[in-house]
Amino acid sequence: MMTRWKLTKLEILYRQSWLFGWQLNGPQPASPLPIFVDPWKGNPQNGALIAQGTLPFPLSSEPFARFNWIRDLRDYGGSRARMTARTLILRWLAEHKDWSPVAWRPDIIATRLTNLCLTYGWFGESADEDFQHQLKQMMAVQFRCLSLDWQRLTSPFDQLVALTGLVTGQVALNIPLQAVKGAKDINALLDLIIPKVKGQLNPDGGHKSRRPETHLDLLRLLLECRVAMAQIGLADRPGLEELILKMAAIAKMWRHASGDFAHFHFAGALPAAEIEQIISRCAVKGRVISIAEDTGFVRLSAARSLVIMDTGVSGPVSPVARTQADSGTPASVFAFEFSVSNHQFIVNSGQTSPEPRLNRALCQTAAHSCLTLDGLDNHRPLAGLPASVQSLDVTTADDGFLIEGLHDGYGKSHGIIHKRQLFLAKSGNSLRGKDTLSYTGAPGEIPTEAITRFHLHPRVSAAKIKQNQVLLKIHNQKTGWVFKCRGGEVFLDQSVYMDGTSRLSCQQIVIRTPAHHIQVNGTADISWAFNRHSPSAPRATR
Repeated sequence: MMTRWKLTKLEILYRQSWLFGWQLNGPQPASPLPIFVDPWKGNPQNGALIAQGTLPFPLSSEPFARFNWIRDLRDYGGSRARMTARTLILRWLAEHKDWSPVAWRPDIIATRLTNLCLTYGWFGESADEDFQHQLKQMMAVQFRCLSLDWQRLTSPFDQLVALTGLVTGQVALNIPLQAVKGAKDINALLDLIIPKVKGQLNPDGGHKSRRPETHLDLLRLLLECRVAMAQIGLADRPGLEELILKMAAIAKMWRHASGDFAHFHFAGALPAAEIEQIISRCAVKGRVISIAEDTGFVRLSAARSLVIMDTGVSGPVSPVARTQADSGTPASVFAFEFSVSNHQFIVNSGQTSPEPRLNRALCQTAAHSCLTLDGLDNHRPLAGLPASVQSLDVTTADDGFLIEGLHDGYGKSHGIIHKRQLFLAKSGNSLRGKDTLSYTGAPGEIPTEAITRFHLHPRVSAAKIKQNQVLLKIHNQKTGWVFKCRGGEVFLDQSVYMDGTSRLSCQQIVIRTPAHHIQVNGTADISWAFNRHSPSAPRATR
């Protein structure tokens, strides 16, 4: 329970005593709370259920304590929703007026204060004086507690959540920050925040975790800081706007034309509309970047076709960052996704299941559109067999765009390196690839079989038309595609795709290539292509 922040047993006892409550007492804000412009939207469907008395989670739960649900009620609308919000807030205040290790955890306090501040204009401005008095008293007490405890959080990201909550709370309540060393005003808080944000990022602006949704959560925090600064007319701080723009450019890089994130590194839980509302507030102009070398992704776009490829490696997940639902390190070196127009075509399975065991399975290389050797992951840091990308080149030719990458994920175990080439024609009508396994001469196990997988989106159907050819049809598109390969035998198999938390059935194309002769022959090549279907293409056989 206390892994997210550090408190000794004695400190916990002290916080549960009347002395700690006395320490948090102080003058209340004399002026009314300001009216912020809330940049975020809620879920009116959830709001309808809450207004009718059906809570999506218990009043005592962590999700409720964050108070994100207020936006759901607001966007559902009506006086009944407003009264429900006030009633639930007062109920929660009555049940959690005393310190507790979850509801009063610094990052949860920060999120709760931010949500109360940003939505106050809807639920609180027109409330009676007694409600406003109780609300301000609670917010002031918890703001003081947050300023005391934020440094006890073990995760740098959680510390940033807490600090941005202090920024918003300071603007709303105007309470001195003596408890935060060296931070007596908003500028001083930003002096703490900006270096911490930079410490979370690679030089190209991508989050070091390589997780798109963690990256987006951090970007959201910076935007909330900007809203608070605008409330008091504070001009842009040097470095803050630059961070926002760099991070937004990386976030756009991970998106398909549908607005969804590609299924890399636990992405896929956030709906496209929520991703859009964050990125759109960054005011990013210009073309989407195509190479994020430090974070390890490449994006190729031609006509209405798009390829997003993972060209980096991730370290093992730390115990602090690991959660019940997403434990594991995705082994997705050189995996890719391919979309046509706003239709996803070649995908990765994704790791958004609420089942930890399933997520760990979906972290495997086999759950990605990639090549595996002897069924082993191509990146195994916990086993002492991490992969490294030895070379990466992205070039433009007259007729298309080429990615060439080399990794050594099977170097220590088999003495074999894997080279992947992807070529996207400028017409967008052809995606061609070549996977080459080369023996380095180093000692290792004799390989048995290489398997190259292409997971198909659930809205893509496939049927074999010849021995090594597959006819593919994207639902709601008139033209189809034909898959061909050399260097192995093609099969169709079942697969899974995580659509949010829903597990959907889909198909996958599998190329099986014997690999036991690689150490004798030196190399093994598997060439393949997805080409837009022409009217003269043969029909599928039954």
